[in-house]
Amino acid sequence: MGLIDWLKSLFERPVARRSVLRPDGDRILDVPSGENVRELGGYPALSGVTKSARYLRSGSTERLDEQDIRRLARYGVTHVLDLRGSFEAPERTCRYAQRHDTTWLNVPLFGYDLSDPKLSHAAQRDDFHDYLIGSYLDMLANHEAIRQIIDFLAWVPEGECALFHCAAGMDRTGVTAMLLLGSVGVRRQQIIADYTYSFGSIAEVDRAVADPDYDGENVWNSIHGRMNTMTVVYDTLVKAYGSVDEYLLACGVTQETLDTLYERFVDVTSPGKNAQATCQSNEA
Repeated sequence: MGLIDWLKSLFERPVARRSVLRPDGDRILDVPSGENVRELGGYPALSGVTKSARYLRSGSTERLDEQDIRRLARYGVTHVLDLRGSFEAPERTCRYAQRHDTTWLNVPLFGYDLSDPKLSHAAQRDDFHDYLIGSYLDMLANHEAIRQIIDFLAWVPEGECALFHCAAGMDRTGVTAMLLLGSVGVRRQQIIADYTYSFGSIAEVDRAVADPDYDGENVWNSIHGRMNTMTVVYDTLVKAYGSVDEYLLACGVTQETLDTLYERFVDVTSPGKNAQATCQSNEA
C-alpha cells in the first residue's frame, strides 16, 4: 500500500470511542478537541433502547479542530443546535455556524452560562443548588424555545445525527437531554445520572448513585448535590404536567413531532436489549 492510500485508509477508519465499561455500551466519544461529547444512545426506553449516532450532547464547539469535525461527520453529524445566548456570539464562535455541509440553528435557552469557569467559586455558596434549580425551571418556562428545540431535533432525518451544545455541555444541554430522554420513557434514575456525568467521571457517578456516603473525588463539586438538582427539576416538571410529553405538548410541540422523535430515537426491534439498568440502585 502506498503512502497516499495508507493516509486515506487512516482517515476513513470508524470513529474511535473510549471504552467506559458500561452495560449499555460506550458513552464518551473520543473527540480530543471537543468538550464533554457524549452519546444519548444505549439507554433502555419505552419498549426499546435509545439509538446511538442519533443525538450527541457536548460543550462548546469553538475549539473543535478539522480532524474532529471530520470524525463527527463520519459519525453521522449533519445537524447542530446551539443553545447559547447572543452574548456568547454563537454565529461567530460555533464551528458549525458557517458550514454549508451542516444544518445549524441557534435557540437561546437561557441568558448566560451557569457553568462559566470564571464563576466556579459560586459553587461554594450555600444556596448554589437552589439557584441552579431556579435557573433550570426558568429554562423550562421558556416554552417557545423548548418548542423550537424539540421541533429541530425530532425532525432530523432518519439515519442522521444531531449534536446539541451550550458552553460547557452541562446546564442548558443537560436540561435538553433530560427532555429528549424523558420523552421516550428513559427511567428517571438514568436521566439524573446522564445529567450528572458532566460533573464527575462515569465511575464516580455510578458509585455515588449506589453509595449515598460517596460524593466523588472533586472536592468543590458535590455529585450528590448535582443529582439532587436534576431530581428536583425533573420531579417538579412531572408533578406539574404529569409527564415530559404532556409538558412538551403544553409548549406547543405537536403529537406528530413527539411520535417522530420516538420513532427515530428508539430501537424497538429488540425490546429486551440492554435491559440492565445503567445505575445499579432501584428507581425511586
